[in-house]
Formats: sequence, structure tokens, C-alpha cells
Amino acid sequence: MRLVINEPGTFIGVKRGMVVVKRKGKEDVEIAPSKLSMVAVLTRGASISAACIKLLSRHGVNIVFYSRGRPVSWLKAYNSGSVMLRKEQYRAQEDERGVHLAKSFVQGKLQNQRSILLSLARNRMQTRPDVASELRELGDEIHNCIRDLDSVSGSLEEARPEIVRIEAKAADLYWRGIASVVKERVEFPGRRKKFEHPRDPLNIVLNFMYSLLSSECTIAVEMAGMDPFAGYLHADSPRRPALAMDLMEQFRQPVVDRAALKLVMEEDLKIDGGFLDRKSRELAYRYYASRLSEKVTFLERSLPYEYQIHLQARRLADYLMGRINSYTPFSVK
Repeated sequence: MRLVINEPGTFIGVKRGMVVVKRKGKEDVEIAPSKLSMVAVLTRGASISAACIKLLSRHGVNIVFYSRGRPVSWLKAYNSGSVMLRKEQYRAQEDERGVHLAKSFVQGKLQNQRSILLSLARNRMQTRPDVASELRELGDEIHNCIRDLDSVSGSLEEARPEIVRIEAKAADLYWRGIASVVKERVEFPGRRKKFEHPRDPLNIVLNFMYSLLSSECTIAVEMAGMDPFAGYLHADSPRRPALAMDLMEQFRQPVVDRAALKLVMEEDLKIDGGFLDRKSRELAYRYYASRLSEKVTFLERSLPYEYQIHLQARRLADYLMGRINSYTPFSVK
């Protein structure tokens, strides 16, 4: 369970071992800390007591503060690091493991892109057969991109540009299909990242939710004992948690894209200066959290997406340490 704080004036404290949420003019809410997996603070006008921080830390509950969807602070319980694992993580950037991982992250992403397009096609076979046909064709072209990944070889520095080129080609196909689906409901000029200052609701929601997912993956990577800033598909950068972004590639489509499409097709969102207003932001977080809580089966484990992310981070650590022979990218049918 996630506790989402989005109302100014909210206070989070402790009473008889329970987390207590106090809001002006409303009854206090009491929650057992053992039932919480995260506290997400989306507003500047909230406060939390030191006693509550200690209680949540003892139960392993992360507290994440956001600014317009971007994580700005993360409070977590103290835990020891894994020196040997981080050494192997850095060594893998120089050997065949780095190339295997970079290709795997993109393979999972492309498989999930294709799965979404084919699912959208099946849902439109009777009502919009022309769109369904287009989506199937785009899915087939993405399948060809997946095949192209197999032929990529060389060192990580040599292979990365070709892997990124294939990823970009598939992304163009994928977003072309998404545009065909949503055009009757919302304006969508194609995928626009945050720095491009999009004004359409789908891109704004996608950027908001991707920021949320990025913090989720950063937490998973750190909890697994790895350095979130040393990646394989994404080049190292002090401004971006490259390994967290690598892990995130496999979960963008089944978690964020699914939730974002559902949101913009079902709700009327309010945009204020290129950002979601407070109520729309809370609504977007609830759609995102709801998707995270849905169960999915992968490698014979049926778990919510939230736990699959952490399990996939641990599988990555196991691969780096030689406990498993290969890393299987996360994908859904």
C-alpha cells in the first residue's frame, strides 16, 4: 500500500505505533506501518515528524518527495553496501556482460512495445479494422528490430550507438501506432520529452509518470546493492542514474504507457502552464500506483509490477556476480 500526500497542510506523525495522517477539517487516518510500501509526498505544504521517519525506516518504508512528478529527495533506512557487487558492476562495462545487458534492456523494451500494439490491435479489430491492421504491421516491424539486435557485437562503446539506433527506430514505429489510437480523443503530436516542453496531455502525463518510475527503479537498484549511476545502455552521467534508467526501459510500456493511455482516454485533465494541476497530478499518481499494484507473471513468478521491478534488479545483481548465466529482460505478452 502506498500513502500519497497531495493536500497542503497535511501532517504525518505517530500515535501508539501507528502512522497518523492529520488533515485540516478531516478525521485523522491511522495506518499500520507494516502495511505501507512507500510514502509519496507530492505537495510542498506537508510535514512529517522525526518519530514517523524513524518508525517508517524500521519497517523499510521509503519516503519520496516529488516536485511536479520529479523525485527531489528520498529518505530510506540505513543499510550496508556491497563492495564486491559494485566492483563487478564497473568491470562489466568493459567486458561482454555490458553488451549483453545493453541489448537485453532494449530487447525487453521492444518486446513490450510490440505487445502493446498487438493488444491495441486486437481490441480494435471490430470497431476500427484499419487502425488494427496498421498496428499489426507496426508490431511486425518492431519484431524485425528485435532480430536486428542479435547481430550487434563488439565492445560496449562500439555496440552502444547501434543498439541506440535500433531502439530509436522501434520507438518511431511504436509512437506512430499510439498516435493512431489516441487521435480521436486527444491531440498527440508524437513523443515529446520534458525538455521539449510539450503541451498535449498524453506527453505531459507520460513525462510525469516516467519520473515516478525512474525513482522506483533507482530505489530498486540501490536496495539491490548497485550503483544507480553506472549503466550499460545509458552512458554514465552525474545528472542521470544510468543503471536505474536501464532497468526502467523494461517497465516503461507495461507500467507507465498502459496507465497513461487509460488515464487520457478516461479522464479530462487540467493543464496549467505545461504541467498537470494539483488534482490532475494526484489522479495521475493514482492511475500509476494502481498499475504498479497489478499482478503479472514473469519467469513463473506472479507478483505486482512493484515487486517485479525489485526482483528484476536482484536478477541483474545475480548476473553480475555470476550466480546466473544470463539476464532475461522483463517482458509481458
